[in-house]
Amino acid sequence: MSARFSIAGTKGFGMAAALVLALGAIAFAATDLASLCEARMAVERVYYGLRNGEKPPIEEALPPSLIEKLVRDEIKKEIVLERAYGVRITEAVVAAEVQRIDFTTRAPEVLAEIKAALGNDPVRFARTVARPIIVERLLRERFENDALLHTPQRRAVEAARSGLLAVKDGSFRARLAVLREGKNGEFQEQVTWELSPRPVAGVPASQPPVGPTQVKARSGAYTNEATAQVAQVLSSPTKPGDEAQRKAYFEDLPGDLQNVLRVQLRQPGDVSAVIESQRAFQLYLVRERSSAALSAAVLTIPKRSYEEWLASQPD
Repeated sequence: MSARFSIAGTKGFGMAAALVLALGAIAFAATDLASLCEARMAVERVYYGLRNGEKPPIEEALPPSLIEKLVRDEIKKEIVLERAYGVRITEAVVAAEVQRIDFTTRAPEVLAEIKAALGNDPVRFARTVARPIIVERLLRERFENDALLHTPQRRAVEAARSGLLAVKDGSFRARLAVLREGKNGEFQEQVTWELSPRPVAGVPASQPPVGPTQVKARSGAYTNEATAQVAQVLSSPTKPGDEAQRKAYFEDLPGDLQNVLRVQLRQPGDVSAVIESQRAFQLYLVRERSSAALSAAVLTIPKRSYEEWLASQPD
């Protein structure tokens, strides 16, 4: 169980300036593996104590070898962040993260217990809790936006798009046949979004405007003009539950993606830009579009796995 899962804080250790000065010893603490493992175990004991139901002793669930692995993994991530992307975590950044935790907590009593388990030592708390959060966040951000790392996947989707646009018969059926032939990624033959707003209990549903919204589609981080960057990976919209819950609504998509799809997916056979999300590249082919719904086939090629990439990095 990682300490990053539910960390949040209370207003805690005094003035920020004093904390910044206190954090001067953090870099040196990173070399003390035994001390870091002891602190990590103290945090895990707090979380373990919050778990309900029958459970084995924490020493069985989290043996010292696992705690050491977790700590070594966190140290490695910080090394990789600096070596691969030139990002060094400063004392001021750590102090700011501690303040963020303190002022945005949703579980002040849990954080107070964590701090007590660490001897109410701001340096130990910053090194054990705040610093790993920063490293993980920054490393994932750099990885997800590393154009070079994800070039093969991007090019595969771009090639698929070029193949669709090269089909002289621009109908959905003709282009779908070409899209089916692709052997990369994941293929969904039909994904449908309701264009009307999600209904609210007791409020009559309004009709969506007819025709596309006039919004310009911008290119994303890559030089290819057909690339648009959005905030999340899309999966099949079908969910268990009643009919209202099973429907997927266009308004639930990220705003940038809505803008691009409104402009580019106007009639059957239309092909979207290459859509880049945090974890994949996607391509949309319109099956049907009416004033009520938009239906499309979707090709998804996942980006390189963060975990696999990290494992391949030398310590």
